[in-house]
Amino acid sequence: RQRPSHMPSRLSRCFAALLLAAFSAGAALAADVATSVSPAWVSTAVFRGQQRGGSALQTVLESVGGDLGGGIWTSLPLESAGAFAPGTEADLYLFRTMPVPGRLTLTPGATLYTYPRAETGFRRATFEPSLALNATVAGVRLTPKIYQDLTLRATTLELAAACAFALPSLGTELDWAVTAGTYLRRDDGAGFAATTRAWGNYWHAGVTVPYQISAHTRLLVGWTYAAGTGASVKIAGGGRRPDPRAASRGFVSLGFSSTF
Repeated sequence: RQRPSHMPSRLSRCFAALLLAAFSAGAALAADVATSVSPAWVSTAVFRGQQRGGSALQTVLESVGGDLGGGIWTSLPLESAGAFAPGTEADLYLFRTMPVPGRLTLTPGATLYTYPRAETGFRRATFEPSLALNATVAGVRLTPKIYQDLTLRATTLELAAACAFALPSLGTELDWAVTAGTYLRRDDGAGFAATTRAWGNYWHAGVTVPYQISAHTRLLVGWTYAAGTGASVKIAGGGRRPDPRAASRGFVSLGFSSTF
C-alpha cells in the first residue's frame, strides 16, 4: 500500500498560518464601507474550465472598507445542472489588501464554498485559502495566485491579466480579462463513486462592456470563452480517464452593478 504524501497537510498548515497572520496583523476597517450588488445572467455556468450547468443567475454582494473586504457569491441554476454539477451554490469570501515594496499589493483571502442542494457524492462545503500578488505593468494588471482547498486537498496555480481600452466616443470601454491555471485535486468528491484524483489545465478569455446608467449603477454586457485542457480523473482502483466536466465553449453574461 502506497504511503500518502505529507505535502497536502504541510501546504494546509502553511496556508492556515499565513491566513491567520494576515488577518490579525494590524488590519484596518475604514469608517466608510462601500457595498455593491452585482446580479448577472450567464448562458453557461463555468468554473476553472469545468462546466457547472446551463444558464444561471449569479449574484455578488460585496463590502470593502479600508484594507478588508468580503462578500457572498451565489449561483442559482435556471436549467438542469447536469450529472457532475452541484447545482445551487453560495460562497462566502474574505480578503485583505496589503501593500508591499515595489508598488505591489499582496492579497490573502479565503472562500467557503457551499452547495446546499448537492446530491449524494458531492461535498456540501469546502474551504479554500488563497494568496495573490498584484502588479500593474504598462496598464495591464497582472495577478499570479495560489489556492489551497483544505477539504479537497487541492492546489491551484493561476495567472490573470486584465486591462481596459477606453472608447470615449461611445462613453464606455472594453474591459479585457485573461486567466490561465492548472490544478491537482487529491480528493475530488464531486459526484463520482469513490475517492477521485483530478488534474488538468484551464484558461478563460473575455471582454466586458460597461454602460453607466447613473452615478452608482452600471449595465454590464460580456462574452467569455472558457476551455479545460488535459483534464483527467482517476477513481480509486481504476485507471485514468478524461474528465467529463471539462468545458470548451463561449458564453455570454448580462447584468448590472450598483454601489451604495
